[in-house]
Amino acid sequence: MSQATQENELRQNQGAVEKWLVVILLCLFPPLLLFGFFIVNPREEVVVLRFGKFVTTLKRQGICWIHPVGRALHRITTRDMTLDIHTTTVLERNGNPIQISAVVVYRVEDVYKAALEVDSYRQFIEDQAGAVVKRCSSQFPYESSDHSEPCLKLENDEVTQAFVTELQVAVNPAGIRVLGVRLNDLTYAPEIAQSMLMRQQAMALIDARKTIVEGAVEIVRDAVDQLAAANLQMSDGQRESLISNLLVVICSGERPQPVMQIQSSRS
Repeated sequence: MSQATQENELRQNQGAVEKWLVVILLCLFPPLLLFGFFIVNPREEVVVLRFGKFVTTLKRQGICWIHPVGRALHRITTRDMTLDIHTTTVLERNGNPIQISAVVVYRVEDVYKAALEVDSYRQFIEDQAGAVVKRCSSQFPYESSDHSEPCLKLENDEVTQAFVTELQVAVNPAGIRVLGVRLNDLTYAPEIAQSMLMRQQAMALIDARKTIVEGAVEIVRDAVDQLAAANLQMSDGQRESLISNLLVVICSGERPQPVMQIQSSRS
């Protein structure tokens, strides 16, 4: 077989292979393009990568098409979301162990950071929120006896703002905006709960006694003034005895028992 004949056969084989490749591409290319369609849902943004490089961020909802070869889509929701921080034991400002849990409301505002700057923005805010709750709880007391300073029990605006501000600084690298932090459960730890309950009962008893004494003084003052207005003259000793008896009756924690003084007429 001559060399020219071999070259002709080689060209014919190459031409046949090229024809089959064209036929295969024509059959496969249209179905492949169908995989380029996808949907962007409401309150959702899609970060598009091609072969590991950032291409664009799709914000408009509806059907979109991007060539599927080398494409990677990162879907990030921009809805308001909540994070439940489970109950944990921390030390408040006075060093007392307390059990605290919280609910965080947040929203993703920078989807590029949420998709590419951190591995998982949900796990990122969960870890940061747990640490922030522990740190902020140590800055405030559990309760304030005279309500003159912010405390965790009353959840003042200052306490809430401290949680939000510190958590916002911690989650900025993930493009997250913190909308609010609310304490869910707040109690003393079991090991000191009984002691703190006795302390609260003692303080409540003291406050109640103060209120009773203040009221008793007002009642006795009114009684003495009304007796004087009715022209009922009393000696200093009788006035002192009346005041003492009224205070004992009013401030006594038990039901008073009347005592009648009887003087004998014998000489």
